[in-house]
Amino acid sequence: MTTTSRPQMTTPERIVFAAGDIFGGGGAALISVLYLFYLTDVIGIPPGYAGLALLIPKIWDAINDPLMGALSDNARTRWGRRRPFIAMGGGLLAFAMAAIWAPIGSWDSTTAKTLWAIGANLFYTTAATMVAVPFGSLSTEVTTDYEERNRINVLRLAFSTISAALCTLGGTTLLGWYTSGRISSFELYLLLVGVFGTIFVVPILTVAIRCRERTPIPTERTKLSLAGVVSPLKHDSFRKLLALYVCQALTMDVVSALVFFYSLYVVRLNVTVFLGIFITVNLIGFVVVGRLVRGVSKNVIYRAPIPLALLGALGIGLYPSDWPVFGPYLCAIAVAAGISGGVLMSWVMFPDVIDDAELTTGQRNAGAFSGLMTLTRGLSTALAIQLIGLMLQLTGYRVPTDYFQPTQPDAVQIGIRATMAGTIIVLMSLGWWISGRYPLTRPVCERMQVQLWEQRAAAGLTDDSADSR
Repeated sequence: MTTTSRPQMTTPERIVFAAGDIFGGGGAALISVLYLFYLTDVIGIPPGYAGLALLIPKIWDAINDPLMGALSDNARTRWGRRRPFIAMGGGLLAFAMAAIWAPIGSWDSTTAKTLWAIGANLFYTTAATMVAVPFGSLSTEVTTDYEERNRINVLRLAFSTISAALCTLGGTTLLGWYTSGRISSFELYLLLVGVFGTIFVVPILTVAIRCRERTPIPTERTKLSLAGVVSPLKHDSFRKLLALYVCQALTMDVVSALVFFYSLYVVRLNVTVFLGIFITVNLIGFVVVGRLVRGVSKNVIYRAPIPLALLGALGIGLYPSDWPVFGPYLCAIAVAAGISGGVLMSWVMFPDVIDDAELTTGQRNAGAFSGLMTLTRGLSTALAIQLIGLMLQLTGYRVPTDYFQPTQPDAVQIGIRATMAGTIIVLMSLGWWISGRYPLTRPVCERMQVQLWEQRAAAGLTDDSADSR
């Protein structure tokens, strides 16, 4: 049922908004899948130091993400609360992309390379935060209609997943050209920055220009304080959603960061095909989820396929490297299908949590919630890469030189298998357990929509008030 009395988003606006998450999916994919390999095998930074280059900037994100959430919550401009920050972040992102992929492999000093990577990533994470946190908040505010919101967030995640797929395949292709000697490190740099920078920045700026906020803006501003930053954690539904997001995100980050190493050094399979399986399964998942979300509770969609992921993880961990390569491909299908619900649902569930918080407190501070979600995502990526970097270094990983791919010691191969399989089994089992206790089922969400409409009407707030302050 809907409480909306007038039309909401136009079709072009829906497409523009959804395309805004091209950076969300593609940018995360480039970092989680390619960046550790890029730093170790292209730039020549030891794995342990390469992990630090991402972990240290994420400590800054612990301040940066909640701060951006609070700033966008308290903003009152003629363009809304979120769009000015999205526009500024999109502009800075172009320069940040140029910094993180800088071709510094010819530098002699490992310390200098590492310090550059840390500084560049500090810049990149700041720009990304200015985009991601307000955009995540905007996903709860572009419409007040429950069914339309579900549809546009599924569409948004479709763009995100397709972007992640294309960026992953494109990035791995470019790295393959480099490792085979077809292009130089500088040519690799120009392609990474020119192609992907354009793909990311243009949709972001278009969102800032074309999309509008429709939920009522609270008349009172929130005070910026530590208590305000962590206040979303008071809500049981948000705590459970955040835990589900961690399980899904950290699993994907570990699998993504290790897929190159697993394909090259453990089972010797085609990494493009391996990644293509994940991509294809997720795209099919959108069709299924787009239909299920109309009548099935979102936590059920999250948890139902997880047993498939557990079976696939066992195969990844135990399948002998000298057996036919179709085995790991089958395992990849099972893992991709098993975690597809988590990949697709976390941000689709997010607006429901914001509704729950507004109903309880009378405030709609989506930026604070989005800031913690974005911080969690960034920390999971950095933690995954740091742990993987340490694992590779401690097990004796041999860094390639002059386009030569060495055979890795047995300890490295075992470490790669154990890390991939163990992460999937532990985290997705935890996600399955938590999702069974998630309180915002579909009937609960439908009742909340009616209660919110009544609450806003009693307070004299209308949808049109969103653009009036």
